[in-house]
Amino acid sequence: MNGTSTEDQDRPVVAVANRLPVHHGDNGWELSPGGLVTALRPVMATHPGAWVGWDGGTKGLPPTLPDSGVRLVPIGLSAAQVRNYYHGFANATLWPLLHNAIEKPRFERAWWYAYRDVNAIFGERAAAALDEQPDAIAWVHDYQLMLVPQLVRERRGGQPTGFFLHVPWPSPDIFARLPWREQILTGLLGADVVAFHTDEYRANFLRSCARLLRDDDIEVRGDSVVLPDGRAVTTATAPISIDAAEFTQHAIEPETDNDIRLLAEQFRDRTLLLGVDRLDYTKGIIERLLAVEMLLERNPGLRTSLSFLQIAVPSRDDVREYRQLRSTVEQHVGRINGLYTEPGSDVPVHYLYRGLSQQQLAAYYALADALLVTPLIDGMNLVCKEYVTVQNARGGSGVLLLSEFTGAADELPQAVHCNPFDVEGLSYRIEYALGLTADTRRAAIGPMAAHVRDHDVYRWVSDQLAEITKAAAAVSRLPADRAASPCRACGGGAPCPGHWPAAAGRPRARRAPGWRTPRR
Repeated sequence: MNGTSTEDQDRPVVAVANRLPVHHGDNGWELSPGGLVTALRPVMATHPGAWVGWDGGTKGLPPTLPDSGVRLVPIGLSAAQVRNYYHGFANATLWPLLHNAIEKPRFERAWWYAYRDVNAIFGERAAAALDEQPDAIAWVHDYQLMLVPQLVRERRGGQPTGFFLHVPWPSPDIFARLPWREQILTGLLGADVVAFHTDEYRANFLRSCARLLRDDDIEVRGDSVVLPDGRAVTTATAPISIDAAEFTQHAIEPETDNDIRLLAEQFRDRTLLLGVDRLDYTKGIIERLLAVEMLLERNPGLRTSLSFLQIAVPSRDDVREYRQLRSTVEQHVGRINGLYTEPGSDVPVHYLYRGLSQQQLAAYYALADALLVTPLIDGMNLVCKEYVTVQNARGGSGVLLLSEFTGAADELPQAVHCNPFDVEGLSYRIEYALGLTADTRRAAIGPMAAHVRDHDVYRWVSDQLAEITKAAAAVSRLPADRAASPCRACGGGAPCPGHWPAAAGRPRARRAPGWRTPRR
């Protein structure tokens, strides 16, 4: 991708995401933790604009982001909408479906109607924010808002719009299970650019369009989807990254040195294995614990010389499946410690159920002899990029054990790759990684850290905005009768979800299966 021009760098950005990026902390309103906010922070720092998102039920929100002129556009949702749109369709239907259905998705029409209605609210508020900044780029994020790009296009036909999916896109065979598959694809194809972490996810999306929309006069040409009106939607591979310079700074701060000394005392004379994850069933935490248990069973000497620390960041505590997962994880931790703690010795497994600051995490990364990143599937995984950055900054010789089912595996070939579904095999891969010499580990850490530094989050933002601008400019050069064909079924000036635009000069109206007129 091309870098942005000076004009693009100054262009406003209206970000549209499920949540607003602020919470009320000890020192007032602060940026929220989390991968999405961290990834979009460079946009906030370098571009004027607005952020459209759910207010989380919080009152008294500030009008702008802390230390930024970016305007906050809060959306209030009812308890029923949150239950059906967010906990229901987004996280009990789409989340497992997009993660290769490793948990069975639930298909409830009431949830779909809520998802569609809430996306309409987001689309309306985003379009209104864009009306105030007509030269802005609209950048829509993630699986909760996959109808929004098309809804924005209805209101603002020439609006440069990008969509980025922060999770995987499954094979067409899995995505086809969704009863509202056509509407989701139609919604996404309202964007000028639809971007994914990996070539595999992008290819799955293109194959889904080719297979599931084959009766709708669309054509997949290379990396683009060409619609009946001639508009081409670009797809892109854009691996998300971290602020490598910031984590490098955290690694060498005096506060980090103090934290490292305290941790080194706690884990004195022990090899430290580390896991850092949101508590989610996609992260492979259960399989990781069972692999550590097999390692301890097979090597009794490790029971007094090895420690495994799992940091589990709370996630969706109000969802039954996640409460059950937490209970299961804690039961395994207790059982393993009960079986393998030697008299007078520390427990082999430590467990923290809380989030930590970046500076605190840097201390754990610096001390850990190995980081275990073993998701069953993960869109990218930024923890591994943080680890190699900190290890390199401190001249460390830690080893990264990385699931082959993460997007990051494509970018970090020097890691020790593993198959987390093979629990016994995973235990042997851990053993193998711990047996590598310090020189071998350092020889792997250096290139991985260099790749992360050269492909940091600022480059990711710059490339994405340039790609959206370029694709939107190509659409604007289409003949007027092909740039925005009306939806003859609705009689409007642009297509709506559930209807494809009429091909120029050829009336066409088709109501997609499962579509209902939105309730007002």
